[in-house]
Amino acid sequence: MNRPETHDRARVQSAVMVLPGGTTWQTIDPAVAEAPHLLAAVAAASPTDIWVAGHADQQPLLARWDGSSWVVPPGPEPEAALVGAGIQGIALTSGPVRAIAVGGGYDRLGGTEVPLIRHWNGSSWSASAAPEPASDYVLTDVTAAGVGAWAVGHGFPWGAAGPVALHWSGTDWQAVTMPQIPKGKLLAVSATGPDDVWAVGADDRSGLITHYDGRAWTRVPAPSTRFPLTDVIAITPDEAWAVGRDRVLQWNGRKWKRVKAPITAANTITATAPDDVWVAGGHGELAHYDGHRWTVTTSPQPMGDSTVWLASASVPDGVCMVGSHQVVRATAVDTDSTISAQSSD
Repeated sequence: MNRPETHDRARVQSAVMVLPGGTTWQTIDPAVAEAPHLLAAVAAASPTDIWVAGHADQQPLLARWDGSSWVVPPGPEPEAALVGAGIQGIALTSGPVRAIAVGGGYDRLGGTEVPLIRHWNGSSWSASAAPEPASDYVLTDVTAAGVGAWAVGHGFPWGAAGPVALHWSGTDWQAVTMPQIPKGKLLAVSATGPDDVWAVGADDRSGLITHYDGRAWTRVPAPSTRFPLTDVIAITPDEAWAVGRDRVLQWNGRKWKRVKAPITAANTITATAPDDVWVAGGHGELAHYDGHRWTVTTSPQPMGDSTVWLASASVPDGVCMVGSHQVVRATAVDTDSTISAQSSD
């Protein structure tokens, strides 16, 4: 038998962690679904009631952590015509529809992008029809706002369609007129109530901020950014935060301003209060603002700097993060057999 030759192969699996009661970060078993899969969204009622969303095998993935194990509840059958379908945003709501998840995929039969909307009734997920025309756009995020909700996204072809916003009244979805921004797209949305909703994204290559005041959506001036804004958190009508790559922006009730923060690859931001703000991103970066200063925190092992945090959520007694984590598969090969062993960082 020849001496085995060993190769290291990297693969990506989901990363989930929670900070309960402001203590220390705790990682959660990543076995949301069979690998490979990617998580892009999270919503939580408590550290022991966490919903995560993303995609697995080119189809939407929705799973719940109950404090001890993962459960993938029943939902619509996979649509064979959809390519790259996934969930990009999820929010907990009130009423008969207890949660809403949104995303999109490519319909290879129709030759167009289509939005996905899922409703949770407490026992199963069901598909909800998007308002007409229900094609040529995808949805990227959703937030509860009073008894209703807002979902945002962008149309196709990008560069000609612009931002998209849908409103859920509690009974049906309606498309709402948005500012004309041909190269605009919305990537995240957050609200303090039905008349205070923020949505951020990109206008071509720079950041874009829009606001809904209960009557109409308007574009709001913001400091220049070299990259899209990828997340926003509305805390009060006089305080909101947005992030994108090397920019952290704060709304003080009158205008948006840039805030110096010790993070260079910010993807997501969440907060439990104005003096408890968390920013996370690539390379496992975590930064915390206590109302006076920033503190850099390292993601716990086995996450470390090989983790990319993509989404976050806060609850009264905790904060949670989801994203992707690179693990190493060591493979030994000889002329007679193949031996594989997997280990995490």
